[in-house]
Amino acid sequence: MQNRTYGDLAVTVLDDNAALGQHAAATFAELVHAELSERDEISVILATGNSQLSFIKAVAERDDIDWSRITVLHMDEYIGMAEDHSASFRLWMQQNVVETVRPKVFHGVRGDHEPVEQEVERYEQLLLDLDPVICVMGIGENGHLAFNDPPADFHATQLVHIVAMDEVSRRQQVGEGHFPSLAETPTHAISLSIPALLKPAHVLVLTPEARKAAAVKRALEGDISPESPASILRTQPHAQLFLDSESAAELSVRV
Repeated sequence: MQNRTYGDLAVTVLDDNAALGQHAAATFAELVHAELSERDEISVILATGNSQLSFIKAVAERDDIDWSRITVLHMDEYIGMAEDHSASFRLWMQQNVVETVRPKVFHGVRGDHEPVEQEVERYEQLLLDLDPVICVMGIGENGHLAFNDPPADFHATQLVHIVAMDEVSRRQQVGEGHFPSLAETPTHAISLSIPALLKPAHVLVLTPEARKAAAVKRALEGDISPESPASILRTQPHAQLFLDSESAAELSVRV
């Protein structure tokens, strides 16, 4: 394990994806304990996707997290996506989080609700009311945070907004096996904004795998720019980034 700092961002490089998941789960548990020592209940924001699986597995294996006192929100959903569709992020959360750790409540983003603007308002109000204290997310192949693709709005006034997905982001969904082709991949989604993702007191960013190495290098060694959405993390002292040896492989300081 190596610890580094890029701007205000603490970065930990683990040997592999499994070690990343275990370390991030231990960090998450410590933060939950601290927050629950001060209040009866907390809310957290969790990400979906393949990069989160080692963390979710490690968290589910722990017996020291009182999920009965934790409300879970997530980050995004495709517009028009039914909850029972195999690519739905609500379904992913149900299968990988709700059925595994049994949180007190899970609030899903209803991508198929009409009008979509009403769902945006509903979910933004949930964030305001619940005021999550921990956010766990990843970095996309194009550097996106949630579905805030380049050029991202670092100063969005809304906590939840409708976004157009760029081709790199859509191809990532195909590459991960969620859709059979680019043509069948949705083009728009409801997403938490970058200010919403960074608002909680603790932000954990889990980014394993070689396919994320170029985005990690841009985020940590390039300009802080909307063209590299994850680069904003270098201005966030309350954030921690967890990498494995593959995702850190292109950094100037080699693992």
